[in-house]
Amino acid sequence: MGIRTEYFAAPTDEVAATALHTPGGPSEPDQSTDLPRFDAVEVPSVDPFVMLGGLAGVLSGRPYGEVTAHPRHGNLIGSGGDEGPWIVTVSQTLADELAAAGPTRLAQAARDWSEAAPPAVPPRNLAAALLPLAALAARAADQGHALYCWTSLTD
Repeated sequence: MGIRTEYFAAPTDEVAATALHTPGGPSEPDQSTDLPRFDAVEVPSVDPFVMLGGLAGVLSGRPYGEVTAHPRHGNLIGSGGDEGPWIVTVSQTLADELAAAGPTRLAQAARDWSEAAPPAVPPRNLAAALLPLAALAARAADQGHALYCWTSLTD
């Protein structure tokens, strides 16, 4: 069993929590419009707790324990039960840092993050995850939205 992670943007915690009732996750199309309900990106292997905490530490230059102590780091706002899905917040500090980072900064962060991430993940895999996540963060910032992570167990 694995975990599927989708990061998405929403204007409020309440709106983000409605993604619990979207079969297939926040990027699934609304049946009435055939458009995704949320601006979302799937980011395999980047959980919203440990991995995202490592990224936040690398981008901010702050210790892992400090960034993960942020009240919006992985704060549960919606749960579908023991089997999920679950929706947690992403700290605004990290969202702002992602939105402001250019490709060069993201590539460097991927290298640094790879060295710090347990287990070691190749920088190219992390960079591939960071680019769409940073683009999502920039779009969210433009709209005044926050970032969230939807996770679900997979077979």
